[in-house]
Amino acid sequence: MRILHLDTGMMMRGGQTQLILLLRGLRAKGHSQTLACPPASQLAKVASAEGFPVLPIERDYWNAIPAVRKAAHGHDIIAAHDSRAQTISYLATLGLSMVRVADRLVAFEPRNRLTHRLKYSKTCDIVIASSQAVKDTMVRNGVPGERVQVIRGGIEFPEHLPPHDEARARMRGKWKLSAADFVIGHLAAFTKEKGQLDALEAVASLRPKYPGTQMILGGDGPLRNDPRIRAKARDTDTQLPGFIQPDADFYAGLDLFLANSTSEALGLAALYAMAHGVPVIASAVGGLPEVIGDGGWLIPPSNPAALAKAIAHAIEHPDELQAAGQRARAHARQFSAAVTIDRTEKLYRQLLEAL
Repeated sequence: MRILHLDTGMMMRGGQTQLILLLRGLRAKGHSQTLACPPASQLAKVASAEGFPVLPIERDYWNAIPAVRKAAHGHDIIAAHDSRAQTISYLATLGLSMVRVADRLVAFEPRNRLTHRLKYSKTCDIVIASSQAVKDTMVRNGVPGERVQVIRGGIEFPEHLPPHDEARARMRGKWKLSAADFVIGHLAAFTKEKGQLDALEAVASLRPKYPGTQMILGGDGPLRNDPRIRAKARDTDTQLPGFIQPDADFYAGLDLFLANSTSEALGLAALYAMAHGVPVIASAVGGLPEVIGDGGWLIPPSNPAALAKAIAHAIEHPDELQAAGQRARAHARQFSAAVTIDRTEKLYRQLLEAL
């Protein structure tokens, strides 16, 4: 198969990470692929470094469309991996005979229900939803269920982890944390729905009783320099390192991971933590209940008091915390990138045969 992938994101978020895994997996299966994306994006840098052909496109629709249309002639499938890319894909391939696939990676309620329904019902052959929660949102807003295929996002599961005590000590030393600290991780783009401010408020309320509570808020985005976040980070000694690529040592140094979003299509950050044996406290929204299983605790969204209560419970019950971490790793094994890639390839083939 000859596949043209489109992505217009500038940061390396969950969707871009999933796309890199898909590119790798389909290349290993012998398929020809081109990635169209903004040349200054983090995705372009990662893909180029791994030897994937990258077609530079602007995020502006009218500048991107001619380049995408020219490239589309040499491909069988065009796969749009975000909403803006889907619009570009449709307009660039009008009149061309090829398969059009749209990914839907967010569980937000659409701003305009009619536009949403038309976009995902009329401008592509199939929509790939990253979780059942995403499909449910689309169907609830008028997209026919038969046009939405659920293929859950996956991760590269770490089969072998380094010796825990050694990795934990390395991480604590690197991040200037003591062996006795209770360390919480939170890795997400700094956008309103990811809940960094709620996490900071929860930790601030716990510090008087549990002074060893420490948090690392990793990630970048528009709210990272929000004065409220900066102030609360200072007050709670929370570290704001910006975008980081966590490794096994990083996860070994954590006691707990937070995924307290108000909207989450699946929850890849939580999955990676769980795969390394870190239990998770997550909001009961979107795809997070599918991900968490019995590997952590679910709380109401936008509720710092409930979050603080759950963290306090974890601090006070170390045996229960350890057992939850073991269950988390076992549960995360179900979310394999290999399964995601196999199912995506099978769907692409079915669509080509039906063309």
